[in-house]
Amino acid sequence: MSKGRVLYIRSGPYELNFDNYNLQEVGLGKAFCAAGYDFDIVYYTKKEDRIQGLEVPENHLRILWSHGIKLLRSGIYPQILKMDFLNQYDAVFISEYSQIMSVLVAKKHPKTFVYNGPYYNLFKIPPMEPIYDALFAKYLNKRTKKIFCKTQMAKDYIAKKGITNTVVVGVGLDPDKFEDEKEVQAETQSLLDRMEGKRNLLYVGQIIPRKNTELLVKAFLIAKEKNRELQLVLVGSGDEDYKKKCEELIPEPVKDSVIWCPFIKNAQLKFVYKKASLFLLPSAQEIFGMVLLEAMYFGLPVISSHSAGAGTLIESGVNGVIVDEFEKGKWATAIETVIADPGKCDYMGGKAETTIKERFMWDRIAEKMIAGMEG
Repeated sequence: MSKGRVLYIRSGPYELNFDNYNLQEVGLGKAFCAAGYDFDIVYYTKKEDRIQGLEVPENHLRILWSHGIKLLRSGIYPQILKMDFLNQYDAVFISEYSQIMSVLVAKKHPKTFVYNGPYYNLFKIPPMEPIYDALFAKYLNKRTKKIFCKTQMAKDYIAKKGITNTVVVGVGLDPDKFEDEKEVQAETQSLLDRMEGKRNLLYVGQIIPRKNTELLVKAFLIAKEKNRELQLVLVGSGDEDYKKKCEELIPEPVKDSVIWCPFIKNAQLKFVYKKASLFLLPSAQEIFGMVLLEAMYFGLPVISSHSAGAGTLIESGVNGVIVDEFEKGKWATAIETVIADPGKCDYMGGKAETTIKERFMWDRIAEKMIAGMEG
């Protein structure tokens, strides 16, 4: 018997692709179902509204693909705001305090919760942010039952806006997609063949300035001088002009040691993680970084900039390394220090895996959210 029905609204008006991402909401929904709840997720679509049922061992998990209205960087779902629809649910969760749906639902449903991640202005056109905060921040603080934050940095960010009804719960990983993937696809095998016999430094993400691909290339070139077996593997697409700029940094004799792979299906990444020696994430800004969760889950030591996710997951020097500065020499030194000691690599990788499996699976995150919901 179900303990109740929960609705989760991903407010952002952007279509998602299951092949590209390990979707947080689905992992959270599975955990809620395992805890005894029925769980519906609203995702934005440009196509017709439809309901997609997902198989879970207990209770019911559904995706409600909804044709929302895109208003600047916010999504509004008129059909979701109808009281006869909202009244079906015992609790409603909404992504991000800065999405207008948070305000609209909080006004209508007595048990509204927000799950907030950004620690910088991600959704608002800069001049609109102080206006929105002045109108709605204190209202949300009062009207929502609780605002769950992905990181301490996210909590601190909205505290400055007057939102203090918060608790840090983290982000979890759903490994089912990886565990269900049994066969290596042709494009994945092609990449794995090129990784064979090398010490592979892996990056997964967009090739854009915010992700600092240029810094990775520069640091790699320095580290490569001391360790000829090193190879840089960059999985992801992005800004072609920026990618070209990064490619131009690489001397001709080293070009074969930098692999550019525009796309690997998310579930197939498990085979790639297992071939890597070290995972790198030098982002200037990163709400959390699901790739950190994934890489650490597969026992990879990680080197990351001091983003919110890294600060939550990494104990520097134990299960990974945080490099506080965006300076190529410091990144190269961090790479050289870890990669030169196989024992250190194995130790950090083991600690990384333990960190995720013991503290950052979705069932642990759901426990905290359910406690806040039922309390």
